[in-house]
Formats: sequence, structure tokens, C-alpha cells
Amino acid sequence: MKLNYITIMVRSMEKSLKFYQELVGLETVKHMTLERGEIVFLANGKEETKLELIEFKDREKVETKGMVMSYQAKESLEKLRERAIMLGGAPSDIVKQGPKPRYFTVKDPDGIVVEFTESNTPQ
Repeated sequence: MKLNYITIMVRSMEKSLKFYQELVGLETVKHMTLERGEIVFLANGKEETKLELIEFKDREKVETKGMVMSYQAKESLEKLRERAIMLGGAPSDIVKQGPKPRYFTVKDPDGIVVEFTESNTPQ
């Protein structure tokens, strides 16, 4: 079985798009403006990673506790962390602990913890 996509009921489509496009590197593949709000589908180039962002005024918003989304970085963690700061985020320090590759975390505009992990293979 393959995960199709993850849906996030966002508070601000503008802030969420900026985060997932400029920091994570996902691209808009479909954008729908409806009477109730907006729906945007994002994916990486190969569409292996897909998110659906929904902003409807009358719907509940995502609540986060104990959830982490992890992405494998395509560039150095140092550059990515610096970009997170430039976009207004407050990333953790870069951590190297145990057998896990180096990583750092930052919260998205809705408070979801997003982890960026160093690639073990050359890009």
C-alpha cells in the first residue's frame, strides 16, 4: 500500500504555502479556489511526497501534538536551517545523536514539527 497524500487543515494558506514551497521545496500541482476557501495540492518533482492543504473558514484546523513530518534534505542542513531562519522560523540546533543522520526541526505555521534529515547518499 502507498500513502496517497496527507491533508492539513491550515489556518493560513499563504503562510503554509510559503513554508512548504520555499523551505521544503514542494511544488503546487493543483490549486482550487472554492466558495468556502482554498485547496492546494503540493508534491515533490516525482510526486512521491504529496500534501493537500485546505483552508476553509468553517472547518476545524489542524491540532498538533506528538506529530513529526520528516524530510530528507537535498542540500546542506546548514543552508536549509539558515533559510528557515530567514523565513521567520525558529529551528532547533543541528543534532547528531546515535545512529540517526544529522537533523534539525522547525515548526510549520500550524505548529507541526518538521524535521530535516541529512542524506546518507550523495545527491
